[in-house]
Amino acid sequence: MRRRALPQPSSLTSLLDVLFILVFASLVAAARPRGGDAATTPTTPTTPTTTSTATPDAGVASPDAAATPPAPPDLDDATALRAAALATLAAEAAGRPVIVARIAGDALVAVERDGARIELGVPLVEKVPEPDVAIAYLGDRSAELRVCRVVALRLGLPDLKDHLVVITPDRALGELTVALVAGLRRDAARCLTEQGGTAVVIDPAALEPPAPAPAQGDVP
Repeated sequence: MRRRALPQPSSLTSLLDVLFILVFASLVAAARPRGGDAATTPTTPTTPTTTSTATPDAGVASPDAAATPPAPPDLDDATALRAAALATLAAEAAGRPVIVARIAGDALVAVERDGARIELGVPLVEKVPEPDVAIAYLGDRSAELRVCRVVALRLGLPDLKDHLVVITPDRALGELTVALVAGLRRDAARCLTEQGGTAVVIDPAALEPPAPAPAQGDVP
C-alpha cells in the first residue's frame, strides 16, 4: 500500500492564507448594511427634541427679554409730561428754606424766616398822574424795590439761591388792584434770574378751608 504524501509546508501556508481571506470577506459582507454602501449613503443623526421647563436663573436675562427692549416713554402725552414736570418742581422745592413775604394793602410789611419776623413798610405801588395808568408798580421802575431784592437785603443775603420765597397778600388776589397783582407776579418771575431763588404768589382765597358738609338729615 502506498502512503499519501503529506502536503508541503508552503502548500499548507497558502491554503491558510486563502481561508483567512475568505473568512475576512464574509465578515465584511455581513457587517455591510443591506440598503447600500455606507460610504455612499450617509445618514444624519437625529437629535431628540426636548422641551425645557426649567425656570431661568434670576441673575441671567432670558433671550426673549433681551431681544425685546422696554417701550420708550410717550413724549407726545401732554398729561404725562405735565405730571412729570410738577413732580420735578415739587421735589426741587421740597428741601429749600422757605421765606415768607407778607403783603398788606399796597406794601411789603414783613419778612419771615425760621420763625423770626422782620417788620417792614416798603411801598409797592404809586399813583401816577396819567389817567390811563392811575397806579404803577414800583418794581417795574426800580430793581431795588422788587420783592425778592428787598427780602435779600433785609436778611443780609447776597442772593436767594436755593430759597423758596412765598409772597402772600393779606387779602384775596381778586380784591387787590390789577397793577399790584401783576407786579407781584412779575417780581416772582424775576426772582430766579435776578436773585437765584424761586418765588411764588399765593392767593389767600385758595387757603380757605372748605365749607363743612351738611349733617346727615339736614336740608341743604
